[in-house]
Amino acid sequence: MIQHVLFDGIEAIQASNDHLQLLLIPSFGSNVISLVDLKTGQELLVKPDSFAALKESPILHGIPVLFPPNRIEGGTFTFNNVIHEFPINEIGKHHIHGFVYDQPWDVTAQKEEDGIITIETAIGLHEPEIYKDVLIHLTYELSGQVLRQKAIVKNNGSESFPWGIGYHTVFRFDEAVSTFSLTNKSQWTLSEEAIPTGEQVPGEPFHNKNIQGVPLDDAFAAVEQGNEAVLTNNETGQMIKYRTDSSFKHWVVYNGNGHEGFLCPEPYTCITNAFNMDLPHETTGLRVLQPGEEDRVTAQIEIAHPQ
Repeated sequence: MIQHVLFDGIEAIQASNDHLQLLLIPSFGSNVISLVDLKTGQELLVKPDSFAALKESPILHGIPVLFPPNRIEGGTFTFNNVIHEFPINEIGKHHIHGFVYDQPWDVTAQKEEDGIITIETAIGLHEPEIYKDVLIHLTYELSGQVLRQKAIVKNNGSESFPWGIGYHTVFRFDEAVSTFSLTNKSQWTLSEEAIPTGEQVPGEPFHNKNIQGVPLDDAFAAVEQGNEAVLTNNETGQMIKYRTDSSFKHWVVYNGNGHEGFLCPEPYTCITNAFNMDLPHETTGLRVLQPGEEDRVTAQIEIAHPQ
């Protein structure tokens, strides 16, 4: 079922099946600010109390869309011998999280067919200059116990551009009774400002790990197949399985100080500051779209309960 509702006076779309209910705000980042497990009635995401709270802290509510994801050191990079500058919006030194997470998106389609609810949104960028001809389509699908996120990035211009996309997904996470698992093949070494140095070390194994009181703001290289993050509530047995296709080559994991009741397993197609790294694109995940080209990436959130 698809309904048009208001969230604190702002137009929103509520969609639900027998298992999940989502609340989407197209006019603010096409952000799914709520995802409810209908079997338990539990809110799975950190939902803002108000629209003002969402505007004040857009990255720590729901599923913010990052294009490009994370930091670009100094807010500048060189592509095709041209220096590009992005706005400095983090600690007075770097650009962070891109250009779409707080912008209005258009709803281009919504339907329910064969038991699958589909909501399609889109945004065309006009700035910065390098992205003035970017068109991003983002489709949310509710199918059974799965919320699927399908993104299409198109180059409608006459010049190529580098790009990456990610999701700063903010799950509620009761550290006292929950554990975390993450597939990864290595961990990026980061500077004090959370920018990769270019070096990688063997990844710390995350398998049903208790991370209560363990502050995380770490970056990992993903495995090629079977890429997933799993949040398990050991009290109820509920599992949240966050899976991606092979386009998502990295994870950033963030949980504040480890006592704040949230966990962000963030799938990225490219690593932080990939635009400035002197490494192969196969390593960093940075992609380049030529004029007229498009690329597609998919991630999904699945809820599972003990039988």
